[in-house]
Amino acid sequence: MGEPAYFTEGMRAYRRGDYPAAVEALGALADRGDLPGKLARYYCAMGHRAMGIECLESGEFSAAAEHLRHAVALIGNKAELVEYLLAVYAKTAQYERYAASAEVLSELKRDDVSARVRLAQAQWRTGRRPLAVMTLSSALRELGDKAELHLNLGLFYAADEQFDPAARHLRRAVECDCTSVAAHRYLGLLESARGEFSLAARAFQRACALAPHDLMLTYQLCLSADAAAKTNHPMTLAMPEFNPSRAETDTSAQQARPIRQLAEYAAGEPDFVETFLALPPGDADEELFGVILSVLQTALTYHADYADLHYYAGVASARLGKFEQARQYAAGAVRINPRYTKALIHLGEMDARLGAVDEAIANFQRAVLAGADFPDIHARLGDLMKQRGMNAPAREHYTRALELKPHYQRASDGMASLAA
Repeated sequence: MGEPAYFTEGMRAYRRGDYPAAVEALGALADRGDLPGKLARYYCAMGHRAMGIECLESGEFSAAAEHLRHAVALIGNKAELVEYLLAVYAKTAQYERYAASAEVLSELKRDDVSARVRLAQAQWRTGRRPLAVMTLSSALRELGDKAELHLNLGLFYAADEQFDPAARHLRRAVECDCTSVAAHRYLGLLESARGEFSLAARAFQRACALAPHDLMLTYQLCLSADAAAKTNHPMTLAMPEFNPSRAETDTSAQQARPIRQLAEYAAGEPDFVETFLALPPGDADEELFGVILSVLQTALTYHADYADLHYYAGVASARLGKFEQARQYAAGAVRINPRYTKALIHLGEMDARLGAVDEAIANFQRAVLAGADFPDIHARLGDLMKQRGMNAPAREHYTRALELKPHYQRASDGMASLAA
């Protein structure tokens, strides 16, 4: 089975909810570095994620961990404690400069919680740990209970392995802002470090309810629930409903946007689109090109001035039978680049399909002037002009097609029909 077939079969299985089959097919492409590989990798990860959720809900924690580990390995997760702690421990000249600026900002904005936090973080990064703790403690006295202050103070204590005060502050952060995913996440990590796996699982479960599409959170919940069960504290988990289609299209600024990431790949790697748009018609066109068109439309919201994206969206629309939409996208590409030969040809084809023969002739002529001096384009012009009764110019185009490609049957037949 070739690479496009693997993708088509994998997407078909994913859409019908057959995640094992989807993972098997898409996994064959997951090592590729181009956009087909990235697209396959994302949906392969989502397949593992879905199977992991199923295992979690049935209490199969070890199997769930395996699936989620695969998912994280495929597409990663932005929020990781290790990354934060590495930043905290870093001591560079850059942080020294940052600390100086943060101190000035904190003095100018005494009532700004974020300014105090930035100052404390800069102090911590430059090795002044006691001063960083004092900065946040003072801010708590002056500004009152603020989740952001408790959260960062808890992390500072945790980094120094002072787990009791760390737990106290992280719990208070959760109480101050029960919608803070970060506070629940770090409280879960801390309780895990303290060996309080039931408490950790509860914290991770609350975080998962707020961020149901966060792979790392689900993985951490799985590990803590498994550890609790092994220490005779079995957990009953109530997982939020996971809707893959919503995960792909959610427009909330707080949600992960994998489809946007794919769109960025499409904008930077046109070979992907060319590869899939060149596939012969097949049974899975609606599924496959529906995904491709969605990616391209998302890319256009961020790169509306990319003529290639308009052209590709036009071709994908045509594959879905949306010819008027395809024409609009092709026209958009031509507006951006009036000498874009492929877009002019596609625009001409859409005009012809929609019955606008004169417009089609005009666009094919523009394509020829822009450099598309190809036998098939001249033969197409000949056919359209013959259809409009423009026999003399039709003969000229058939003649040119034969000059470029002797014995071109289509052009020969066209010339013969004019002589009849």
